[in-house]
Amino acid sequence: MRNPEVVTLALLSCLLTFLPVFAPAGGLMLSILAPFPLIVLGVKYPWSCVLSVLAVETVALLAIEGPSTWFVLTYYAVVPLLMAAAIRRGMTMSQTIVWSVCIPTVLSLFVLGMYSLMQQQSPSALLTQYIEQALQGGVEPAEPPASAPELVPESELPLQSEPVPAEDGLDPQDVRSIAQVLPRLVLTLLPALLVVNYLLTNVVNYGVVYWYCKRSRPPLHIHTEALASWRVSDYLVWVFLASGVLLLLPLGILSHVGLNVFVVTLALYLLQGVAIAAFWGLRLPIPPGARLLLALLVLLFVGPLFLVLCTAAGLFDLWVDFRRQRHHPLVS
Repeated sequence: MRNPEVVTLALLSCLLTFLPVFAPAGGLMLSILAPFPLIVLGVKYPWSCVLSVLAVETVALLAIEGPSTWFVLTYYAVVPLLMAAAIRRGMTMSQTIVWSVCIPTVLSLFVLGMYSLMQQQSPSALLTQYIEQALQGGVEPAEPPASAPELVPESELPLQSEPVPAEDGLDPQDVRSIAQVLPRLVLTLLPALLVVNYLLTNVVNYGVVYWYCKRSRPPLHIHTEALASWRVSDYLVWVFLASGVLLLLPLGILSHVGLNVFVVTLALYLLQGVAIAAFWGLRLPIPPGARLLLALLVLLFVGPLFLVLCTAAGLFDLWVDFRRQRHHPLVS
């Protein structure tokens, strides 16, 4: 009889992987945890288990989505394999996150470049097509009538001073304008967007894997720093300031580099601010379940404000030292 934990994790991995295909609205959010079951399989069991599940998922995704599957495989396949290998080698959380962010980011840019060559289109043209399809996805053309309509005299036709907008409120001209402007911004920020995406989601998955392995039977110890005491290097503030200066200078490519570095450093300070919030949240005299409920309520009702406050707290922690202690940073 097969190990029930292996079967459960394999089914959970398939569910989280295919959920965005059949339920794009809600499934995309849950798919953030798609690497988690595969990481656990890779850490606790032989590589054949995780590779078998990945093979089935890859073949199914290629059959459903076609060549675009190669874009998501860096997240659904490469990330869990890298994180599982790093944990099995005894790497710290810091090393695991850096390892699982840098390599998938480079691979994603490489896959995008190769796909552009295969399609004989520039990345900007591909993004324009994708965004235009996404914006028009909910608008279906009207079906032709089954029979010829009756002719109505022109005098009886209603007057229309303005064109009737689409049902979803997006005029076709607006869609084209957005689809022309947005790809340039996305391409400019693409390296930073990839790094931030992998950084935030990999930290979440690492935390879930740590929690699961700690409570599994038998418990599996994963070497990690105290998450609530984590902080970035003090020298990162100089990188942050330098990127801000480059961003303001009209220097073309250097300005784009400054913008990308600026966004990445903001994401690192956001994580430090979340660690500060967790540090003080763990000291509240309430049960763990109540802490979790409080965190969910904060994210639900004041989520954007909470993120801004956490980013500011992470940035000014260098001078204020909110936790009154110093630990090894994630990025040295």
